[in-house]
Amino acid sequence: MTTTTRHGIDAWPEDAEDLRRTAEALSQLTKDTWDNDSQVSLDLLVDHAVSLIPSADWASVTTLSRGQFKTVASSAPTAVEVDRLQYENGSGPCVDAVLEDGIFTTANVAAEPRWHPFGERAQERFGVRSILALRLHLLDDSDTIAGLNVFSTRPDAFSDADVDRARILATHCALLVTATQATDKAAGMLQALKSNREIGIAVGILMARRHLSREQAFDVLRYVTQNSNRKMRDVAAEVAETGFAPEVV
Repeated sequence: MTTTTRHGIDAWPEDAEDLRRTAEALSQLTKDTWDNDSQVSLDLLVDHAVSLIPSADWASVTTLSRGQFKTVASSAPTAVEVDRLQYENGSGPCVDAVLEDGIFTTANVAAEPRWHPFGERAQERFGVRSILALRLHLLDDSDTIAGLNVFSTRPDAFSDADVDRARILATHCALLVTATQATDKAAGMLQALKSNREIGIAVGILMARRHLSREQAFDVLRYVTQNSNRKMRDVAAEVAETGFAPEVV
C-alpha cells in the first residue's frame, strides 16, 4: 500500500522507444486540440491520457467551483461514476489532489485508510485498484480549481514514468480547462447582455404605451415575472415581440 505526494519533476524514462511513442502521442494531441473547440479538445485529451499511460483504463477531469465538484470531461462513463463516488464521500485521491495541490498515486485504493469507505466501494463497484491524480494549475483568476484523474483496475499500476507523462498531459489539460472556463464565461456575459437589451426594449415599450415612468415600467415587468413563475428575460422578450405586457393568470 503506497500513497505518495510529489511536487518535483523526475527524469524522463530512458527507453528511446518509449520516448518516441510519448512524443508522437503529444504531437497528435496538440494537432487534435488545435483543430477543435476547447470542450471537444478536453474530451480528446482524456482519451489520449488513457492511450499514453499504459496501465490506465479510464481518465477524467474534475473541477471545483463555488464548493461544488464536477466532472467536466471523461474517457468513459465509469470514470464519471468513480468521480461521483468520491464527491459523495468527500474524500479520495482526486478530491485531495484538487484541495491539497499535490500529486497522489495509490497502489491499492481499497486498503488506504484515509480514503475509507470510498476505496472499498470503488473497487467493489468498478474494479478500481490504482488511482493517479494531480491538480491542474489554471491560468485565469477565477475561483475554479481542477484536477486530472487516471484510473486502473490493476494494483500498483502507475510508475514514476507514468506520473511524468501525467504531468505533461496536465499542462495541456490546464490550458484547455482555462479556455473552456473562458468560453463559458463569455457565453454567460453575452446572454446577460442580450437579456438586458430585451429588458430595456420592453421597458421602453411599456413607457410609451402606458405612459409610465422607467421605474413603473420595470415594476410591471417584475410583477409579471414574480406572479407568472417566468424569467424576466422571457417576459421582456414577449413584450418586445407583442408590444404588450403578458396577462398574469
